[in-house]
Amino acid sequence: MALKINLSQRDQRVLIGAGTFLVLIVLYLGVDSVLQGYDKLEGKIATKRIEVEKITHLREQYMEAHKQLADIKAKLDQMEKGFSLLSFIEDLANKENIRENIGSVKPKKIPLNDSYDESIVELMIDNVSLSELVDFIFKIENSGHLLKVKRLRIKTRYDNRDLLNVTLQVTTYKRKT
Repeated sequence: MALKINLSQRDQRVLIGAGTFLVLIVLYLGVDSVLQGYDKLEGKIATKRIEVEKITHLREQYMEAHKQLADIKAKLDQMEKGFSLLSFIEDLANKENIRENIGSVKPKKIPLNDSYDESIVELMIDNVSLSELVDFIFKIENSGHLLKVKRLRIKTRYDNRDLLNVTLQVTTYKRKT
């Protein structure tokens, strides 16, 4: 049973035009949704690339920190067994001719974990010039030992502005024996 519809030629053209229009709309919507999907995927790809760059940067930082830690552990292992931070600071102060300016010396030992201790020497130095202080700190930090100036407080003297009163904390780490 075939359905036969008698349409005028004008109605047939309108029907063909409407059908063509509907097919084009459906194609457009299909292609547009696919293109929007591609745009979303491209956005996700760009986001993931940024995340990969961040991860790569973090990895480089981690590797650098890991290398520095290995270097520090190697320096700690190479450090002299009888090395004393206090005696080193006193010897250096004698060499730099500021021993008589040292008002007090306070050594401390702080356990960090099961393997390492932190040795700290706090110095109070009076009537020292800026150049003497800079030389002293430079020689501490570039001594070849694993020494670091942890805290530094500088005050100018009221009676002579060219001289300083300094509180200085020098620290090192030792492997527990």
